[in-house]
Amino acid sequence: MSLPNSQQTTIWKNMSLSEKYSLTAATIQKARELKRIGIRMKNPTASPQQVEQELAHIWIHARP
Repeated sequence: MSLPNSQQTTIWKNMSLSEKYSLTAATIQKARELKRIGIRMKNPTASPQQVEQELAHIWIHARP
């Protein structure tokens, strides 16, 4: 993973708090959807409830 360049840093600094929140929330939502896809690929017969339970387990035990 590369560090942000100066232009990206400037854009981030100039964003409002609500814009930063929206961007962060969208990123988390995309990450969760990608993880759901991974869970379904690993266990294609899992019910939607099982997928959500596995996703919750992963996120609860995630480490920063």
